[in-house]
Amino acid sequence: MKISPKCPSCLLNRVYMEARMSTDDAEKIDRAVELALKILAEEYPKKGINAVIATRIHRKVYEVLEDEDPYREVKKRANEVSLKYLPEIKRIVYRDDAFRSTAKASIIANTFDYGVMGHEVNDSAFLDYFIRKFRESLKIDNLEKIRSLCKGRVVYLTDNCGEIVYDALFMKEIKKICERLSVVVRGRPIISDATYEDAVIAGVDKIADEVLDNGDGIGIIDEELPEKTKDRIENADIIIAKGMANYECLSDSAYTIGFLLTAKCEPVAKSIGVEVGDMVALLR
Repeated sequence: MKISPKCPSCLLNRVYMEARMSTDDAEKIDRAVELALKILAEEYPKKGINAVIATRIHRKVYEVLEDEDPYREVKKRANEVSLKYLPEIKRIVYRDDAFRSTAKASIIANTFDYGVMGHEVNDSAFLDYFIRKFRESLKIDNLEKIRSLCKGRVVYLTDNCGEIVYDALFMKEIKKICERLSVVVRGRPIISDATYEDAVIAGVDKIADEVLDNGDGIGIIDEELPEKTKDRIENADIIIAKGMANYECLSDSAYTIGFLLTAKCEPVAKSIGVEVGDMVALLR
């Protein structure tokens, strides 16, 4: 998915937000925004993938801020909120078809995405939000087709902290029927995405056959993937790709992919053919 005219304003909003989370130094904040503007001016005319451009921007901004993880407190809170409500949410999802219900739970939890302009994370009232969204239907529902493909080699691409706690519920159901479950997290902190440490907090390391990393990109940047991760992706029977960045990177790929996400911005929603706020389990 190529960068759209609305993406630059969202990227700059996130840069300003993370700079403010990191420092009160006005000069550093100004340099971070200026650097982001320069990269956008260079990259936007090329019409590349938004998540790849965002990766380049955030790497440079972190250098300016001299902060390897500006989102550390936000990520900690997201995990804490998810774990706090996990027992109650388990009681909700396990009343019905566990594969379908846990998949839906993981899609709802895709709301834990800090910095998307116009999107508010409902972490202070997450349980109420979850209950309301759980009553809604998926706008695109290919879960049965996705289930049938999960009997082989599955690669699960994670997205945000907090969200990964509910991904773990879905992973357990996949593990019951699959041949091998490979989970991919970020190799280093970048925005609010989950790393290996977050996977351990969520218990993913005890569910998956292996926990791999994607380097430190936002989404999947093929040329930056570690060899083992690249091999698993290329030889998967299905890839479960969580969130918008993974969709941006892989929507035009030739892999068999189950995209599970909440469409939180207009460009992604338009690309998929849904409205902002719709929940999607799309097989491509």
